[in-house]
Amino acid sequence: MSNENNEKVDNLLNKVSQYLGQNSDELKKAAQSGDMSKALGSLNAEDSQKIQKVLSDKNLASKLLSTPQAQKLIKDLLGEK
Repeated sequence: MSNENNEKVDNLLNKVSQYLGQNSDELKKAAQSGDMSKALGSLNAEDSQKIQKVLSDKNLASKLLSTPQAQKLIKDLLGEK
């Protein structure tokens, strides 16, 4: 991954970790290990379960991330225009 992409991923992780009230390093480790249960602990059970379902299904995650709304959100979070 290029240096620019690493910075974008770190920026995105920082913003998500702030939203979840989590440490960005712990969130990154959780994402890399595939166990997001602890990182999603600050969400209510129903929302956490929905996110876990999407993250565990590559086809569903891909469909979700390819929507125009998700693409816009990602660009906004990364500060892209």
